[in-house]
Amino acid sequence: MLNPTIPLFTWVQRNGRRLQWCMVPAIVTMMAGVFLLVYVTGGIKYVFSHSMYIPIMLGGLVFGMRGGILAGLAAGLILGPFMPIDTATGEMQLMVNWLYRMGFFVLIGFFAGAVSDFIRRYIDHLQWLLHNDEESGLPNRRFLNNLLREKGNDGGRLALVVVSVENVSELKAAFGPQVMDSVVRGLADYSRQVMPGLELACRTGAYDLGLLVANGGDDCLDRQLRGLADSFQEPLFYSGIPLHSDIRMAFVPIGKEGAESYLKKAELAMLAARAKGQHVAAYSIDNDLSINDSIYLLGELKRALETGQLRMHFQPKVSALDGEVKSVEALVRWHHPEMGNIPPGKFIPRAETSTLINQLTAYVIDSSLAQLSCWRREGIDLTVAVNISAGNLADPDFTGQVLNLLDKHGVPGEVLELEVTESSFIHDVKNSIRQLTDLSDANIAITIDDFGTGYSSLKYLHELPASTVKLDQSFVFGLPDNQCAASIAQMARVLADKLEMKTVAEGVETDAARRFLIAHGYDLLQGYLIARPMAGDEFSRWYANLPRPGFWSCPE
Repeated sequence: MLNPTIPLFTWVQRNGRRLQWCMVPAIVTMMAGVFLLVYVTGGIKYVFSHSMYIPIMLGGLVFGMRGGILAGLAAGLILGPFMPIDTATGEMQLMVNWLYRMGFFVLIGFFAGAVSDFIRRYIDHLQWLLHNDEESGLPNRRFLNNLLREKGNDGGRLALVVVSVENVSELKAAFGPQVMDSVVRGLADYSRQVMPGLELACRTGAYDLGLLVANGGDDCLDRQLRGLADSFQEPLFYSGIPLHSDIRMAFVPIGKEGAESYLKKAELAMLAARAKGQHVAAYSIDNDLSINDSIYLLGELKRALETGQLRMHFQPKVSALDGEVKSVEALVRWHHPEMGNIPPGKFIPRAETSTLINQLTAYVIDSSLAQLSCWRREGIDLTVAVNISAGNLADPDFTGQVLNLLDKHGVPGEVLELEVTESSFIHDVKNSIRQLTDLSDANIAITIDDFGTGYSSLKYLHELPASTVKLDQSFVFGLPDNQCAASIAQMARVLADKLEMKTVAEGVETDAARRFLIAHGYDLLQGYLIARPMAGDEFSRWYANLPRPGFWSCPE
């Protein structure tokens, strides 16, 4: 609860000069009144002299220690040599008596002033904390908001830049959380040195710096910020140790909206910059639409998993040699009751950056194994491939969940194939390899998906328990005419042979591509030439209508 004296002292501070001018005659009048009261009531020997404490304490409270001391001296003189002990007899006080009283009055005034000065300093500190960050000493978010409100329409010539430190975790792990105060303060110092038209550098978040700069247009500001980014490459020093900070910046022009909205827009632009790998980004209305759409989709996806809006489709993989249907890839489809069909490319990438990916993958594996069990009862003996992501491999319980689902449906591990992209395991290679090895030990096949689009899997390819590589469809689309795509397809096949792995080509849409892949020894083919993804019952009909049971043949 707020101390009730604080509002009083705050009011006193705000109206200090005016109040002091008013209190001078008031205190003088009160002292004169006490003098008359003591004199009229018979002299200093009576208790009424204690009334002098009131103007003394007022002097200390209003004017501080100096005022309290002066008030004590004045009161001591007024009730000292000029005030008799008894007005009836005219007996005067001894000097030692009124000097002692004066000393006591001075002491009271000093303490009253000291308390007043302490409270003033405390309130000043609270007021400073209200608009400044205590650790870095920089103005804070509230100060920025107030400044933008004060500028009003004049803010159109300004832009708000948010500077974010991206390598926070490693800095905090190495030096503790307090290092970020020094880093943010150092970035503010660099900004003041190299940024023309800088009006304010403030701390807008634990790891963010806000800059209010002159706005010469997006192109001009973009150039200035790239120059600022170069200066941020200079090391910052913490306890004499040079530090490197990875910086990302986003900016938004200031208009006539509420001050807080600009910070929100800058943060939205920052999110977009992170998603695109940009180091400097400008706000656009698409940022709002994207983040709102993303948040809405994630909320709806959670409900879709609970209400059965998701459906599984399956695309066959056939032997390149004889067309035998060997496997299917499970592909999730979402039909929203209001928005209709939502493309997988719209909701799966966003789910992969959230914890929902674990629930979504569990649903896909569960539904796929259920359909597989149904096909096995119909005499259709296939394996099913399911895509997994980095979020799944980061979950320590993932292997156990997969094995539990196999037990639930009473099928062996051999019927399940997990497709993992090259980028899924590079964030935590050791844990990913351990998880994939445990799954492989359960006879679950591991496939490297989108092969050729990554950049680091060759380093770990020999360590992964993978039995198959899957050539990305971006290379297959250009076959056989695109020489670069043809060369990559050939090299992928040669590499797979050396590693004793099978090869799958996805995205086969033309007979020419099929013939090229067969000629170069690919094992399995997948794509629209063979069949589009279809629901489980539709796949059963497609399978039953094959010219030769279990074998697909290319239409003439």
